Amino acid sequence: MKTLLALLLTLALLAASHAAGRNWTLTQVNGGDFSLSNNGGGKPALLLFWATWCKPCKAELSAMKDTFDELAARGLNVVLISEDNQKSKSRVKPYIDSKGFTWIALHDPDGEVLKLYGGTSLPFSVLLDADGSPVFEHRGEMKDASDMLAKANELLGSKSE
Repeated sequence: MKTLLALLLTLALLAASHAAGRNWTLTQVNGGDFSLSNNGGGKPALLLFWATWCKPCKAELSAMKDTFDELAARGLNVVLISEDNQKSKSRVKPYIDSKGFTWIALHDPDGEVLKLYGGTSLPFSVLLDADGSPVFEHRGEMKDASDMLAKANELLGSKSE
């Protein structure tokens, strides 16, 4: 009986923390707020945690731009979440503009959302289903996106070409 009670308590705590992770709101680089709970009509999302001072982050974003653009065109919310602090925050928008990134871009200067998903270093990527539940994560620079693409294709209900 104690084991069952402990299991139920653990599941309840996981569900509560999971739900809390889906209710965050961050400021957009272009102004205004973005809330994951309003995630563009319940679309799957790819969260890309990065910073302007992070060379592997910038290498990943540049190398994967076409892939991320294609996923966005197919209905995935591609969300850049900058971990730049107040000192370097002013570099985010010019960098994004210079690279032609048209995805949702947010500021997380205190790393609170990064921590919600268990991120401890950059780059860090998390793929969410339409309900906001994590279904895939990648730590470090994503040089081979095949696993992420397979999961994204599953969520989008189609195969890549």
